[in-house]
Amino acid sequence: GVEVEVYRSGSGKSGGQRQKLATTCLAAALRYQLGGNEHGVPMYAPVVLDEAFDKADNEFTALAMNIFKNFGFQMIVATPLKSVMTLEPFIGGACFIDISDRRVSGVLMIEYDSEQQRLKLPAHAHQEASLEVS
Repeated sequence: GVEVEVYRSGSGKSGGQRQKLATTCLAAALRYQLGGNEHGVPMYAPVVLDEAFDKADNEFTALAMNIFKNFGFQMIVATPLKSVMTLEPFIGGACFIDISDRRVSGVLMIEYDSEQQRLKLPAHAHQEASLEVS
């Protein structure tokens, strides 16, 4: 209920500030459109992102996921392996999808440990992914 700042554009902001502003505006606009008459948390609000956070750093990835979470959205993301470790605290499950020859596909379900907020992967998989991110 209190005006903190007014934005007419992203000019004069750093790249990170513009990313945060754009993500917040997107989440707020979706929430407004999907929130029903009372504009509360949407009853059913999945947001699907393909190739999510492919070019984003870990800090922005976590920030964007927190923004969407705070607006009440369920995120469904298809992302490269390098982003998986950053997304672990925000997910409730995962699967690996493989497509061969653009005709044959397969899905491997990956268990998720809710207590540790981590995927149940072999230890070397976590190490390899963290090396890719570095």
